[in-house]
Amino acid sequence: MNWNSGRLWLKISVYTLLTLGILFVAILTLFFTRFDADSARRNLERSLADSGRTLSIGGTISPMLLPSPGLKISEVRVSEQDGRTPFAHVAQIEARLAWLPLLFGRLEITHVALHDAQLTVVRQTDGSLNFADLLRNRPSSKFMFNLDSLAINGTRLEYQDRVNGQLLKLEDASLLADELRANAQMAFGGRLQSGGRLVNLSLTAPFTRNDDQIDIPQFNATAISSSEELGEIRVNASGKLQLNLATLLAQGETLKVGIDTTKPGSHSEILIPTVSASLSELSTPAASLSGNISYQRTQYRFSSRLAQLQLNQNGLFAASSNNDFSWSVGPHSLNMVVQAPLKLAQFSLLNMSPLTLSAHLKTPELPRGQLRATLQGALEGDLADSRLNLRVSGELDGAKLASTITQYGFVAPRHEATLSIGKLDLNRYLPEQKAEQAVALFQNDKPFRLDWMDFINVQGKLAIGELAVGNFRINGINADVTGTPQQLQLDKLTADIYEGHLTGSATLFRERVPRLTLQQELTGMQIRPLMLDLFAFSRIEGSGNGWVQLEAKGQSLQALRNTLNGKVAARLERGALTGIDLVAALRDLPGESERWSGPVSTAPDQKTTFSALSAQFELQDGVARNQDMKLASSLVNVRGSGKFDLTQSIIDYTLDVQANPSAFARLGGISIPLKITGPLQQPVYSLDFNAMVKGKKTEGEKQQVLKQELGKQITSILPGKP
Repeated sequence: MNWNSGRLWLKISVYTLLTLGILFVAILTLFFTRFDADSARRNLERSLADSGRTLSIGGTISPMLLPSPGLKISEVRVSEQDGRTPFAHVAQIEARLAWLPLLFGRLEITHVALHDAQLTVVRQTDGSLNFADLLRNRPSSKFMFNLDSLAINGTRLEYQDRVNGQLLKLEDASLLADELRANAQMAFGGRLQSGGRLVNLSLTAPFTRNDDQIDIPQFNATAISSSEELGEIRVNASGKLQLNLATLLAQGETLKVGIDTTKPGSHSEILIPTVSASLSELSTPAASLSGNISYQRTQYRFSSRLAQLQLNQNGLFAASSNNDFSWSVGPHSLNMVVQAPLKLAQFSLLNMSPLTLSAHLKTPELPRGQLRATLQGALEGDLADSRLNLRVSGELDGAKLASTITQYGFVAPRHEATLSIGKLDLNRYLPEQKAEQAVALFQNDKPFRLDWMDFINVQGKLAIGELAVGNFRINGINADVTGTPQQLQLDKLTADIYEGHLTGSATLFRERVPRLTLQQELTGMQIRPLMLDLFAFSRIEGSGNGWVQLEAKGQSLQALRNTLNGKVAARLERGALTGIDLVAALRDLPGESERWSGPVSTAPDQKTTFSALSAQFELQDGVARNQDMKLASSLVNVRGSGKFDLTQSIIDYTLDVQANPSAFARLGGISIPLKITGPLQQPVYSLDFNAMVKGKKTEGEKQQVLKQELGKQITSILPGKP
């Protein structure tokens, strides 16, 4: 036989193919001749009898030829364990069989495809799942499973959680798993509906199976959703998993979950080194969370470290949490460190108590210092309602502080707050001035920023035990506070001020040019310490009442001072003008007219007492003008007019001094004009000779005026010293 003959090889090939074809036909013939649809139906319908479930086939059972023999079953229904309640319905099942076992009459299923399946999964009140009985090994039957591939298309799954009342629906779900006997690959996709929110899901994962153990060396999962508040929400998860189908336990390593949103732009990551999970609980010894949020010009950053984390049907719990938060907008920043155990009951009710909070505020608006606070308290809230409530007390730069803040919403939040501070010394934070008076602050021409108002929406109450600005002190401050991006208002403002009482309001309007309005009423105040601490003006004493209606515009404190407009009125009783004794000044009037324009002698211990003093000032562009000042005493009456220029810190004022004729009849009601000019802190008193001789042209006429007015040298004086 010639083995090298090409014709011989052709004959062998043809005969071999012919033999295989005959064998293939024989196997198919054997399969179809031995196939009994009724027997298959009975076997399938009895397969779940031991569980109490019923399995019914409402459609046909028919064999398939290619690419491998198999069965096509339609309209399959499975009940719950009560035998009545529907559990699953599959429009069509395709099952492919292995070739060799089929030769020996065994039906070994290697490929399964389910089309248009509907399932209802329920978590009972005890935490068990309604399909757990289907996962245990079942008695042997004519059908054996040794799957190499699994395909599920068009699945609809409804999940009912009777523990927390949650309802989830999974629609258009698809699952494809290939090469299940070796290095398998799985791909999953679907749409999850929860309430009114729709989430698109996808998962890819290689895995190997060894009996009941499934090892997933690296899975990648993605969930995409959207909301009006956050825009698109994307969640990515990856890591290593081990699943045990017999015990329904899972172990995970190097798990990572990333969360991204577009409105506002944010990114956060959760890292879990190791995790253990069952159907009822997930636990890990440690986890970390970090992320950032960008909203308009605002940046939020946060990081958290959680210890002994547990996730179960009751919620999320951690034995301890260390959290770092930072907030910044432009040059302003706030950093907080929060330490507390964490409870998130029902995945909504938040409780962090006892809580320790350290806060550090930096801003160029506080050029001399930074605010630091150390507080203790509790944080509670309901995430489902987007509500948080913080109650803390402690110290703010050494001063006692207590606050309650309720936040509504997480994007553009609204706050309701109460804040109580024992003492607030603004001198620690405001620009350093050579002068110690509060008015010196208004010499600062540095523009202030109001962009921080973009992010406030607050309503509440403020209480300050003592407020210090320069030497100025005000106590017992209470006010209703309303803050929006457009304005900041203190309403129902009350305070104790220099032995008196203040009521009124103050509003800052954030317009193209910021505008400040003040409406205040003061009763029973001591005027000298008030004027001394505010303006370094110590020339007046007394107690009385007053009111203020002022408005100013500007981009700096200096601009606000230079645009002051409005009215100020005051009435004092039982007081004194200090630094000058008017009657002594009259006594010392010179005899020669050419010396009348000189300064009048003054001394700090000199006084002119009065029984009442009243005045009203009109302010325009930082200049206060007065035409109706009246001072009354038993020995002298004074009228005054002039101006206080706050922009230049100078005074130009005229006093018309007249001796009381009932007390000093021999003075004949002589009236002497007195000028007060110069810096507010050190004014100069002088006789206004020009006013007395107004209209007189010659020296003789002027001398005659002096003789008629004075008559003789004034020798009587009023008591000048206290």
